[in-house]
Amino acid sequence: MRDIRQIFKGNEHLMDLEPVDNLIDYCRDLEGQLFEKNLEETNNKEQILKSIIQDVLTSCDELEENKLLNERYPELYKKPDPDSLIKNLKDYILEMNRVNKLGL
Repeated sequence: MRDIRQIFKGNEHLMDLEPVDNLIDYCRDLEGQLFEKNLEETNNKEQILKSIIQDVLTSCDELEENKLLNERYPELYKKPDPDSLIKNLKDYILEMNRVNKLGL
């Protein structure tokens, strides 16, 4: 963004006029709101990505647990299918990217 002083360079006397002064205050307020929105958006995406990573880690833990249970009790637990797990993981990540507009 351009600085207010750069915009009025050579015409600083215009900055003293009341309507221009009101406009400058309004612009500064909008700049502050834009900055706050950008911070919120960054924090929100950070939270979303943390959640996705946590979900992936939980799924990996469940896979390892199911694998161990299958080795111990093959008649009670099905052997995990890695191909379907990878496909589901990819679908999950792509869907979260689409829904949350993460830009992956």
